[in-house]
Amino acid sequence: MTRQTAQRGLDIKLFGALFVLVGLIDVLIIEFFPAYALKLFGVTVAGPLAYAVKLHSPAVHFLIGYGFLFLRPWAWGLAIAYGGFGLTSELMNQLEFGFHQLRMGFMATTALFLCYVAWRRILFADPVPPAQRLTSSSPEVPS
Repeated sequence: MTRQTAQRGLDIKLFGALFVLVGLIDVLIIEFFPAYALKLFGVTVAGPLAYAVKLHSPAVHFLIGYGFLFLRPWAWGLAIAYGGFGLTSELMNQLEFGFHQLRMGFMATTALFLCYVAWRRILFADPVPPAQRLTSSSPEVPS
């Protein structure tokens, strides 16, 4: 069973389904609690632009989820970049708003997740090498 999971990437696909679910939950939270002011990079985002800024989270979660479900090569880079974005933002929030155990837990689980995704990066590799992708699939006809 472990070998099948490693070969087919079922673990990454499960993470993809969870990302889609988290994106849906993000949308519900944004809709049901519109007054919630998001904290990004040590700044509280409020006012008329807050709604648009808050929508970045479900959008990226849906994209990562889709990419993980179908093992798209771009999903690996997006997940790593968004994880770095989250870690940096939470570190700045810790410095600005004070230490909080929930934020520390988020940072620890995000770091562990990034390590795991980096370890499983081979699943996201494009199966056709660039040199082979550029060559013609049919032999040249001599003239």
